[in-house]
This record gives sequence, structure tokens and C-alpha cells, in this order.
Amino acid sequence: MKSESLLTEYLPDSSLRIDPDVAGLEDFPREFFRLETAHVARGLIGAWFVRRYRSKWYGARIIETEAYLGIEDKAAHSWRGRRTPRVEPMYRDGGHLYVFLVYGMHSCANVVTRPPGIPEAVLLRAAEGPEGTPAKLLSGPGRLCAALGITVASSGIDLLSGGDIRLFQGTGCDTIGVSKRIGVDYAGEAAEWPLRFFDTTSRAVSGPARLRRK
Repeated sequence: MKSESLLTEYLPDSSLRIDPDVAGLEDFPREFFRLETAHVARGLIGAWFVRRYRSKWYGARIIETEAYLGIEDKAAHSWRGRRTPRVEPMYRDGGHLYVFLVYGMHSCANVVTRPPGIPEAVLLRAAEGPEGTPAKLLSGPGRLCAALGITVASSGIDLLSGGDIRLFQGTGCDTIGVSKRIGVDYAGEAAEWPLRFFDTTSRAVSGPARLRRK
């Protein structure tokens, strides 16, 4: 587990302050993250992504995800078994964090899925904070990480180890839309796979939300 000292330069937004005990949030079992990646991506809608900073908790409810299916998925960083130092966290046990940079500046958080050695993950595309938080504060993977102060320094940590960055079960979601993923037009037929999941009622959704519920 990486220490909080690696994160102190990146402060979470004060509007995201929460009390997990009051909210009744509970940890996920490891086995949930070893399930099929699309199932995990759907199941994370309504869950809470949280961070502890200076003994205080900050968090947001996940409302948009995308599944990436590893070696057979041209849109995945691990396509064809790619295994670089950056991608290495994807090969860990389900429930670990994989963070990468886009354009050299925007961090994007992913939750590793499946048992060790199967490099699949779920991208956290968007979330919404506690009541009163601006709707678009965490709308998009880069904004989500920026608001919580998550960076590549935390890539590889275990989200289930009781550390400073964690995932908690939420109350679920009954209004889930399904679509193809965003920004992966280069991925051939994989670009059309219906692997994006989102809460159709949330104003924080980062992409099209007027699609069928399922």
C-alpha cells in the first residue's frame, strides 16, 4: 500500500467531504471483483469511490463506467497481452487500482477485475458528489481523479486493504443505460461492444445519456 505522503500535493475538493460511518457504506468482497468485467462495471454504478486525506474522508457515487476486456479487446491497454510497467497493475487480483495518464496530464482511474493474470479493468468515467456538489465536478474520468486528488502515484494499490483509497458498496441503481464506449473508434469491432454503463437519471454523466435502459 502506498502511503498518504505520496498524495499530499493533490488535495481533494472540499465539497466531497463525507462520513462513511454515517452513510452506512460497506466494503466489497474480493470475489465481486473477480467476476466477469462487464458484470462488475454494471455493479459499480451506485458504489462509492472514496479517499482519506488527513484523517478526513472524501468521496463520490459512481454513475458511469466502461468495461475493458483485456487481451481480446483492442481498446484495452493489455490488448494482445501487452505488459509494460504502466500496465502491470492490470495483471493483479481483482480490486486493485490502475491509474494512467492521458495527454500526459489527466489521470484516469480503473478498477482491476478478474483473478490474477487476467488483465481486465473497469474505467470509472464519472461520479457525483454529496448533495450540493456541482453536477459536472466529476463528469469525465480526468475530472473525477482531479476532484479526488487521485494520481498515477496510487496505481497498483489494493482498494480492499483498508487504505486511504477505497471502494464502498452503495445502494445500487435501477436506472442503468447501456451503450458502446466513448473515444475508442480505433478499436475496430470492439468499438461497438456495449460496455458502457451509466445512471440515466444523473446530470453528471459524461457522455450521451439518452439511450435505452437495460
